[in-house]
Amino acid sequence: MTKQTKKEVQKKHFDDLAESENSTTESKEIKVIERIIENREIAPQDVFGKLSRPQLELIKRTVAKGASDDELRLFIQVCKGANLNPFLKQVFLVPRWDSREGKEVRAIQVSIDGFRAIAEESGTYAGNEDPIFTGDSEITYTSQKQQKQLKVPLEAKVTVYKLVGGQKCEFTATARWNEYYPGEKMGFQWHIRPYLMLGKCAEALALRKAFPKLLSGMYAQEELDRGQAEESDEAKTQRGMQTLLKLISTCSFAELEDYKKKITETTKYNEEQKKELLKAVEERFNEIDKQTP
Repeated sequence: MTKQTKKEVQKKHFDDLAESENSTTESKEIKVIERIIENREIAPQDVFGKLSRPQLELIKRTVAKGASDDELRLFIQVCKGANLNPFLKQVFLVPRWDSREGKEVRAIQVSIDGFRAIAEESGTYAGNEDPIFTGDSEITYTSQKQQKQLKVPLEAKVTVYKLVGGQKCEFTATARWNEYYPGEKMGFQWHIRPYLMLGKCAEALALRKAFPKLLSGMYAQEELDRGQAEESDEAKTQRGMQTLLKLISTCSFAELEDYKKKITETTKYNEEQKKELLKAVEERFNEIDKQTP
């Protein structure tokens, strides 16, 4: 073994030790954070203030990546109020495109395990049946540049049981494939586990029916996949718009003529977006006219 190799081995050894120590420290801090969130003597709105800055940054690095302090404060408050543990993947803070604000924001999503935990916490949850699938169809999607066929369910029905006045009552809901499948681009898990994914949507629907006060406004990831796929396309279009607007602001007269023709003919943008782009073209035309002697 050469001297250089020994140094490399030593460096790797110390790096591994440092990583192990950091991991141990983080694990201890996570336990502290969990105890603070679970402490029933602390009100939901006060939890954020009970956490140190290093603890808040740890949450941002792990289960709330990219969150602002305001987004994190709301997330922690919801976790506390619903008695959900983000480190157990019962609840997530995920990026979503907000078309009204024209930017990416963070949204709270609850996993199906989180739904079940909230229902169980009520003391009236009496379990549920496995999903019942009705009908099937075949979809085609592209994976690794190959066309593939997949058999998928048309509907999934789930029944949830709840104790009402001492009686076991059932609440049934149905999820339909064409309402929840997010499409080829964002359907990776749906292509691997089509029955499981649709079954989760049906179970979330049934749990909301059974526990409306506890679960109102909460949605499982699988229920929102389709909307996120559409938002992802919109975000991509918006980024393209911003790039094009910057290009137009520096174009020459000849380039503007070309852009004007392409914008008029394109199907990539809707009429409102085309109007905005053509307005920018006209403003650039006027700017060039003023600069011309």
